[in-house]
Amino acid sequence: MAMDGSGSPVNRDQSLSDNALRVLEERYLLKDEDGKVIETPDELFWRVARSVAASEEDPSDETIVKMFHDIMARLDFLPNSPTLMNAGRQGGQLAACFVLPVEDSMEGIFDSLKHMALIHKSGGGTGYNFSELRPKGDKVSSTNGVASGPVSFMGMFDHATEVVMQGGMRRGANMGILNADHPDVFDFIRAKTEEGKLTNFNISVGATDDFMRAVENDGYWDLKNPRTREVVRTVKARELMALICEMAWKTGDPGMVFLDKLNKDNPLSHLGPITSTNPCVTGDTLVHTAEGPKLARDLCGRKVTLLLNGKRVSSTEEGFFKTGDKLVFRLETREGFSLRLTGDHPVLRVQGKIPGGEDTEWVVAGKLRSGDRIKLNDHRSWTDWEGLGTLEQGYAVGLLAGEGTAGEDEAVLSLWAPYAKAAGEENMGQGPMAVHAYGPLASSLGMLSGNKGLTRVMETHTSSDFVRGFLRGFFDADGSIRVEQEKGVSVRLSQSSLPTLQAVQRMLLRLGIIGRIHENQERAGQGGMKAHRAPARQELVISGENAGLFSERVGFKDSVKQGKLTYGLGSYGRRMEEEPFTATVDRLVPDGIDEVFDVTVPGENSFDANGLVVHNCGEQPLLPYEACNLGSINLGHMVEDGKVDWEKIRLTTRLAVRFLDDVIDVNRYPLPRIEEMVKLTRKIGLGVMGWADMLFQLRIPYDSEEALDLGRSIMGAINAAGRQESAALALSRGACPALPDSGLRNSTITTIAPTGSLSMIADCSSGIEPVFALEFTKEVLDGKQFSYRNRYYVEALEGGGSPVTVARVFKTSHQIAPEWHVRMQSAFQENVDNAVSKTINMPNSATIEDVEKAYVLAWKTHCKGITVFRDGCRSGQVLYVDKPAVQQALPIPQVSEVESPMERPFILGGKTAKIPTSYGNLYLTVNEVNGRPVEVFTTMGKSGHETMAFTEAMGRLISLSLRSGVRLHSIIKQMKGIGGSQPVWHGDGVIMSVPDAIAYGLLSMGYLDMEEKGMMESLSDTDMCPVCGASMTRQEGCIKCPACGFSRC
Repeated sequence: MAMDGSGSPVNRDQSLSDNALRVLEERYLLKDEDGKVIETPDELFWRVARSVAASEEDPSDETIVKMFHDIMARLDFLPNSPTLMNAGRQGGQLAACFVLPVEDSMEGIFDSLKHMALIHKSGGGTGYNFSELRPKGDKVSSTNGVASGPVSFMGMFDHATEVVMQGGMRRGANMGILNADHPDVFDFIRAKTEEGKLTNFNISVGATDDFMRAVENDGYWDLKNPRTREVVRTVKARELMALICEMAWKTGDPGMVFLDKLNKDNPLSHLGPITSTNPCVTGDTLVHTAEGPKLARDLCGRKVTLLLNGKRVSSTEEGFFKTGDKLVFRLETREGFSLRLTGDHPVLRVQGKIPGGEDTEWVVAGKLRSGDRIKLNDHRSWTDWEGLGTLEQGYAVGLLAGEGTAGEDEAVLSLWAPYAKAAGEENMGQGPMAVHAYGPLASSLGMLSGNKGLTRVMETHTSSDFVRGFLRGFFDADGSIRVEQEKGVSVRLSQSSLPTLQAVQRMLLRLGIIGRIHENQERAGQGGMKAHRAPARQELVISGENAGLFSERVGFKDSVKQGKLTYGLGSYGRRMEEEPFTATVDRLVPDGIDEVFDVTVPGENSFDANGLVVHNCGEQPLLPYEACNLGSINLGHMVEDGKVDWEKIRLTTRLAVRFLDDVIDVNRYPLPRIEEMVKLTRKIGLGVMGWADMLFQLRIPYDSEEALDLGRSIMGAINAAGRQESAALALSRGACPALPDSGLRNSTITTIAPTGSLSMIADCSSGIEPVFALEFTKEVLDGKQFSYRNRYYVEALEGGGSPVTVARVFKTSHQIAPEWHVRMQSAFQENVDNAVSKTINMPNSATIEDVEKAYVLAWKTHCKGITVFRDGCRSGQVLYVDKPAVQQALPIPQVSEVESPMERPFILGGKTAKIPTSYGNLYLTVNEVNGRPVEVFTTMGKSGHETMAFTEAMGRLISLSLRSGVRLHSIIKQMKGIGGSQPVWHGDGVIMSVPDAIAYGLLSMGYLDMEEKGMMESLSDTDMCPVCGASMTRQEGCIKCPACGFSRC
């Protein structure tokens, strides 16, 4: 018998369950143009193995291909569904889900919508944080109108999802988050109570620790406009929490995402916080590049080579890009450095010293406090760039800025002879003044019309040589040297203009020289017969080792000043004091609404903004443009002779990590930005399924401390083995570009994701969920009975197991208290890099208070998020009533038979509606008796004969059903939402197909009574499985079918 990489035998005749074959044939196996299956399951595994192994060092080596095949064929490990579906196919998109940013601009919103469509078409799902969108009713300055708010735009995303079929197989799924401090959070929480609204979204409220503590302490909570960060409303935190729990109790949504936990465990914290926000800088920010300093607004639309701490780094192809108009703040430091930025822009803060350097962290500007030290860029190792002007021209302009005058047409230097010679004026006399016109040069730098000061052009268009010359001339004209025994030597420059000194300060920093500005230095002056106070001046001071660097890289042409500086540097007895490249925060003040810009800098994820080290704007969480690359180990196969096979877990994990790392490189991504981000972070998410099966075999109850401890150990072993393999891959293939010093190939290793279809293929329990039923019977579409009994449960009964043990071990989801669900999720989370997907299933008798207890416990036990689902919370969902473990069945609703339909009266009256479809207009006529519909005629205009025939047939069958006593809402439920090849927009919704158009018409004609309306309000896509027709429920954070495994995630 063949062996695979784990040393275990591979059964070539491995049988798949009937359910597994049905799922594979429906969605995974290749089909011809006529829809006929042309691939066997084993051929599928070979197809996937060969495609993924193509990124191996030697793709022709069949050994690794065979190992990949065998681990899947034995059902020990399966990758996420898109990999099984698409590997080796033309599309080749293998990732499960993607995170997209939603920016607060019409352009940004529709870019995200377009990207969503491309991702859904390729087979992926999408996640968004809508918290940056301005609230409903807020001002839109570009149109003088008002904003419709994030919930409205979510509806647009939801409708678009209806139109796009995932890879031609199913509709996409979306995850939507709105932070708890958004003014529209109440509307968001209630959104899914409306019939048919956001049916393609799972929604969660993003909560911080501050919010949860406010709930605990019955405190108040501010709701803030994300555009201005102004408080627009203050509420009781418990009132908001109560509504979250009430809606979750009623509808299963929203869940909660704990943002601070996500950020605390984020291994890519240097890439920024997980918030899905878009922090920005203003367009007048000076960004240091290989071409010299440039305005951020001038760097849009092209790849830019940036200078960061003395090294060259590159942006993405689009360079900087505008994200809209936002409230900005002016960050001021005590040393004179300043920057205008949004309050959520991360700045690099110094926490303290550590061996070999400084301990730093990213902190958003709004959370900086006076006295915090922030990093400056150290450019000492790279001080040259191209641009206009020479050293000599720079010197002349520096003298002009210090001692000259500028008129409308000319600039005049007033030079002492030594300065004139230094400026290149060899023929000047030896008198005290010498005059020369510098009009053309000054004009090109914007210095005429009465402005002789330092202009923006001097910073953004001149060469490093010109800058050195300018500084030399300026300091020759206005600079001074002070030598003190205690403090040593310092170079000083006094000016009445603070912006001029700040520009000089930035110029010096780009040469690796730190200068610090002391503001409001008054000086005494003489005028006429009595003393007076001259205008307040500021002074730039260069001291310590920076004075020595000034002498080397700039210096004085004035021999007296240079001599004094040289003497002071040489005579100072002690070692020159080293100054750290830091500045001290003074204050952060609002500075109006302005255009703001973003950039993405792969790898370094930061840039020089006015000398400060700030985070690059474009890469935030869940880090936008990342993708989920997932796979799951079948724990049910990791038990041998009633014991955990730890060695098999280790070997399976290492092979699975190699498999998933290969997927990153062979994947064909739907967007270039996604490919850049995924290959930068190289995240993989190896999880588990079959956890309940493992516990059944070990005879360990799910709701026990023993199970919690084992869960921690299992996931700890997988995490450790995964890191071992990632470290080995880093040695042969290179470390993760986003974490070059980590020694790992991948920034994250583990995630527990939904495994609905995968667990059906592997015939195992889903994820870390308990089983939903031990046995059930359901009627399939051809009228046959399908029965299911859990094989481990059968083995226990037939093996003579103790009734007490059987009852204690073999519990279903609703027999396990919610507390144990949460504690199990928390136990696994301890050793999982990313999140754990799980649903806290509750019995119908659970209360709103039970929901709140579960949410609070999840936060206290350090889960990253939580969703709950109360059985029967949707009136259309079958109630699962707890029964003894000996027998459990899914109830099948029956329709009472009618021997013969009612006779049709001779004359009937009714209504006709015209509804657009992709085949032409549908004319729907409904005739009634005593106000109740009894007959339906459906005709198509300008359509083919077959379409007209099918449409007429549907009308006849609906008429027969109505005259036989079938309720109208039941007919609408069966037809509503049926997909077609060419959906069309109608009003504010989408007509998916001809059947969907009929349902739309019947629903719109007003025939439903109050009872039926109540039932319709609870109907949604989550109630009935589109594959097998069984009732769906929520597991692992997703709407899933417990019978056939269909999942909407």
